[in-house]
Amino acid sequence: MRMIDQFAATADPFLTGDGTFDHFCLGYPFTDGLMFPWPNGALVLRRRRLYPDVGEWTYCGSADRAAGMVGNEPGFDHEAGMGFQYAGANAFGSGFASAFFEPVRVDFDDAGALIDPPLPMFPVRLTAQAVAGGQFRIRWEYDPYGQGAWPRDFQVFGGAPGAVDYDTPLVDAVTGLSALRVVGAQRSFSFTTPAYAEGAEPAFGVRGRNVNGVAEKNTRVVLTAGAMATAVAAVDSILSAREGGRR
Repeated sequence: MRMIDQFAATADPFLTGDGTFDHFCLGYPFTDGLMFPWPNGALVLRRRRLYPDVGEWTYCGSADRAAGMVGNEPGFDHEAGMGFQYAGANAFGSGFASAFFEPVRVDFDDAGALIDPPLPMFPVRLTAQAVAGGQFRIRWEYDPYGQGAWPRDFQVFGGAPGAVDYDTPLVDAVTGLSALRVVGAQRSFSFTTPAYAEGAEPAFGVRGRNVNGVAEKNTRVVLTAGAMATAVAAVDSILSAREGGRR
């Protein structure tokens, strides 16, 4: 990433000092709108919100490399019941910056306290497929990039679209368990729901929990097609067709 964009955002040759977040967080306090790049380089920090959906990355701080640490500028406070990912990069005196480091995740409970141990990330590529007997097979994957820690287990929840019941986890119809343990660095998971009435179209949500059983709020939810009370009839013959209708 070239830091020329940073220069364009922070340059202030007439010293008007408009005080925008870009000016303040991308280096204005160090350049005064005149000097760029910093001879010794700098540290730049960005973050994004995680709830209810993952937000855009926003620059939130910068510091001279000699400081050894970069933190949030004023206006980038932590909110109760909110999660963030932070990522930093080195900005060099040549005008170029390194790639951003792997994000660090931090979450805060409803009282504003930091959640510790850290939380895992949310599931990805979540799908639900109707199977015989009115059940659904829920599948998802887990990508640890940017996690606080590996999940201890996952739980699946059901309900009407927009009203999933997160107080009562579903019980896997195969294992009889209400939580699916994560084994090692496991990435792919499958869960079979209890039976639903013919044609029912519930929604399902999946959450990962930390070692203390705490789950993040940015749950992934999937909508479904109608449940099937009976299995699809077995195939009893296979036909092949060729061009021109001849077989």
